[in-house]
Amino acid sequence: MHGLSSIFLNEVSDIVGLGIKFNSIGYRIKSSGKNIISEISGSAHDASLLGIMGPSGSGKSTLVNILSGKLHATAGSISLQGVETSLSDLGKFKDLIGYVPQDDVVHPHLTVRENILFSARIRLGGILKEREIHQNVDQLILALGLINVKDNLVGDQERRGVSGGERKRVSIGVELIAAPRMLILDEPTSGLDAQAALSIIMLLKLLSQYGITVICVLHQPRVEIFNCLDTLLLLVSGKQAYFGKRSKSKQYFSDMGYDFDPQLNPADVMLDIVSSPLPRFPKPAHNVINGTGPKCSEEISQNSSIPRKANCFTFEKLEALHSLHRTRISPWYRQVYLCFSRDIKQQSRNKGSFLLELFASVLTGILLGLAMYEFKGQLYQGMYLPPFQILSSAANYTLVPEMGVLCCLAISFASAAPSVSAFTIETQLLRREFHSGHSESAYFVAKVLSSLVRTSLSALHFTSYYMILATPTIAFRTFLGLALLYFYCIYGLGSIVATLTKRENGPLACLLLTIVIGIFGGYAPRLAKAKEWNLVWFWYLCPGTWFNEAFYTGHIQQYAYLYDQEAAELYTGYTTGRIGLDAGLLLLMGTVYRIIGCSLMVIQARKGSWSFSIKVEVDERMLVVS
Repeated sequence: MHGLSSIFLNEVSDIVGLGIKFNSIGYRIKSSGKNIISEISGSAHDASLLGIMGPSGSGKSTLVNILSGKLHATAGSISLQGVETSLSDLGKFKDLIGYVPQDDVVHPHLTVRENILFSARIRLGGILKEREIHQNVDQLILALGLINVKDNLVGDQERRGVSGGERKRVSIGVELIAAPRMLILDEPTSGLDAQAALSIIMLLKLLSQYGITVICVLHQPRVEIFNCLDTLLLLVSGKQAYFGKRSKSKQYFSDMGYDFDPQLNPADVMLDIVSSPLPRFPKPAHNVINGTGPKCSEEISQNSSIPRKANCFTFEKLEALHSLHRTRISPWYRQVYLCFSRDIKQQSRNKGSFLLELFASVLTGILLGLAMYEFKGQLYQGMYLPPFQILSSAANYTLVPEMGVLCCLAISFASAAPSVSAFTIETQLLRREFHSGHSESAYFVAKVLSSLVRTSLSALHFTSYYMILATPTIAFRTFLGLALLYFYCIYGLGSIVATLTKRENGPLACLLLTIVIGIFGGYAPRLAKAKEWNLVWFWYLCPGTWFNEAFYTGHIQQYAYLYDQEAAELYTGYTTGRIGLDAGLLLLMGTVYRIIGCSLMVIQARKGSWSFSIKVEVDERMLVVS
């Protein structure tokens, strides 16, 4: 593992691993009052590999979420390197802990090297130069056995990339490049073939031998994987069945009267024992399931102490270690640049989505332009100014607002779905990155800037084709600015919808929402009617109203010498001559939407991701069944 040497040599502290001891840990769901786990005790030392096993729904994922600081335990105590830490403060030290989720949460449109390099630049950019970061990344890639695929895209279900085992190694590398003191993995072998699963565990074993504390959840491991463990924690129905040395676990159950066929995997036998609804030996089985057997208690007392060198470790030293890790993170402006560069790179590699949005913008611009082609730009006719009003023919105040609403709907159709996809795809990635210390605001600022590139091109194409065919009287630059601002608003709404809906429902939900705010743009019902109904506040909340008002002004202001604009304002309800204010309000609305979307995403990330909540709920259902 020479690839890790340079990473840890950059650390001031002489501690590589971070020991953890947990005592009587419990987690109760407040809403239902049900215990997911209770009275779980154990420890993980530096330079050791702790495996957590148990049947489905036994509370394994809940426990590792607590140990990683993602979930707050409702009972018990936890010590880090011999220093007792309050359950609420454990999350403060999560930057010392690397967490690898069960799902391989990495960027599919980046290469293996780019994924690890991005993590390194964010999390080590405060203390290392660019050349040193590249050296560390290359050495880690070599140590992870990814040298042959380092320039391959990771890929996803839609685009083939690296293999499952290689993808898992990338996920581990994203955390390992930051030199964590402890590495926690939720089912790292899930979904992998036997050989790939074994290679992952062998990698974790090597990491533990280097000095890192490694904790992993395993589900029905093969015998070779089971034998790699130093310590075993066996759970069943949210309770502790065994904790101690893995090498003594078989003897522990044998002493209680259980037989182990030498042809069978001992891990499978143990899982069968604790999962059996009718144990063969009622009394011993009761002790196993409740973790009250005498030898079980003995093993816990013998193996739950932190190594001797930790005795002189103090809370102040733990705080200093935490501060040291915080100083390694790149400054905010640097994170904005890195996130922006990553977004642009991903968009350039996902051309299909961008070209489809561009095509939709072109198509809607052409269709609207053709619909207005016969009018030759003459969309407005008002009442002549006095004393010539008697010469006026029938006034047409509605065609311009009608066209404004159609423009809003066209932009909505072109951008609603892409706006949601731009944020939904990265939701899980963001949760992982935020937990690792990445700046939430830096990500969102970068996302806004990168989306402006996309929306600017879409607005330019939409405006160009519409203006060429419809030849309206509004100035090109005015309409382009309004179209861009409305695209900006739709993308802002998309960020909100992406955080509140499921991925498959988001595009349709956003489209329906944007249709509503487009329809209420003051055409029908007219804004003047809304004022009579005292409901004008609702129209003012819709960006379509401000788009239409500016759109209306742009079409009629050049006729101020000829037509009575006050009559037009009285009929429509719009206030003309304030395009600057209208544009400013559109900009403000789009920005507020983004702030709300960012806040919702941060709240979700800090309170625990959706996937974590689902796992807890699954645990609860399984416990009820059992």
